Amino acid sequence: MSDTAFEAKVSGIFARMEQRLGSRLAVEKAKTDNLQSQDTRRVAFTFSEAIEAELEPAVKQALASYDDAINRPMLPNERWEHQLVQKIGQAVDAAIKLAIAVDRENHPWKPLLSAEAPRIRARLTETAEQHFAALGKVRGRGRRSTGGAPDWVVWVALFAAGLVAGFLLAHLAR
Repeated sequence: MSDTAFEAKVSGIFARMEQRLGSRLAVEKAKTDNLQSQDTRRVAFTFSEAIEAELEPAVKQALASYDDAINRPMLPNERWEHQLVQKIGQAVDAAIKLAIAVDRENHPWKPLLSAEAPRIRARLTETAEQHFAALGKVRGRGRRSTGGAPDWVVWVALFAAGLVAGFLLAHLAR
């Protein structure tokens, strides 16, 4: 499979997921509106749960596409693995933006949802990393460690958490 074909297949998977997520977030918003929930953490948690529930099958489908693309015997493709991990992070960011855009008003649950993005990204990236590590064991060599998220994911998560904390402090100082 060519690089272009692989990228197109993975992009299609995440595009279909984003469409499903848009519908699901509208349903979740209607639920929270109907409950007249004032618990901002619950709204953020509900959206976060919906995002992860929609992204997880897309990640698994993308990993299955990776398995198909690397052929048998399994030959790793570091570039594709890196692209897939990047695509997961981009999908999480797009999903968070979509969830925040569901409601145009400024509500206190929005920063809480933004703060959840690095955690969702880390969990879904870890799924991919574990999958790649398992393939390494099948090939008879362990080129990846499964001791946690890659360093760049940790740094991105810390950076995002710092931005959210700064935003919250600035917002609370008003």
